[in-house]
Amino acid sequence: MFNSARTISRSRFLSGLTAVILTATAFTNTAGAVTPEEIKAKGTAVIGVQMDQFPWGFIDQNGQNEGFDIELSKLIAQELGVEVKFERITGQNRIPLLVNGNVDFLVPSMTITQERAKVIQYVIPYSSNDITVWAKKDAEIKGNEDLGKYVIGVNRGSVFEPVLVKAAPPETEIKRFDDDATTVQALLSGQVDAILGSVTYGLVIKETGHSAEFERKYKVADNFQGMAVRKGDQDMLAYLTDFVTRHTADGSLDALYKKWIGVDRAALPTTLPGVDFTGKQ
Repeated sequence: MFNSARTISRSRFLSGLTAVILTATAFTNTAGAVTPEEIKAKGTAVIGVQMDQFPWGFIDQNGQNEGFDIELSKLIAQELGVEVKFERITGQNRIPLLVNGNVDFLVPSMTITQERAKVIQYVIPYSSNDITVWAKKDAEIKGNEDLGKYVIGVNRGSVFEPVLVKAAPPETEIKRFDDDATTVQALLSGQVDAILGSVTYGLVIKETGHSAEFERKYKVADNFQGMAVRKGDQDMLAYLTDFVTRHTADGSLDALYKKWIGVDRAALPTTLPGVDFTGKQ
């Protein structure tokens, strides 16, 4: 297994798409609209972030919140001129917590999907987590057609599993594992020839001392991520949209992404099929 329990906890990039949507649709929007001015008046921004998703959000060895989303949230609060209160979210509870008013907004490393967009209001993408194939450097894998020659591992029940099933040739042997940590470990220990999952798997591979043996082969699919507000929170939506736009233009989002994710931030779209970023539809 990995070198320490801390490493294991850092590599649990859980998704749970189906559970999230089923849970979220059971709730209705009972919370009133939150505006930037209201947040300034109360002096605190309550922001939903994940705290077990290294490097997006995690608890460091000193018990402090750290990560890409954490630093980004602090910047938002700083520009609002308020303190920040982090509310721990999971893949299962983040949408209900937002809809019910437990948080002001989400900075959640959450994949943008048409299904979720029916329940919450996405801000334009601020980040991405490319769905990637990882394998030994000498494995001859250049595209989906090559996957059928190898045993491929994937996190069972994650957003990665259906992507792999769709991309791989029918004859591909697929082995499923319970979480991202065991999926990466399966590659490192030789249980599988390659794995499909997060671009951040590379950080775990590097941290465990295997970067000389394994490499990122190619991107299988985009995986754009968005902050989120409640439906009808137009002022908050406008504020966060402006925040993402400004800090994309000045390069600060690129710098933060490089710092935490270890690769260059991709050029992100401002429109996606089936997803309304304006809040007007």
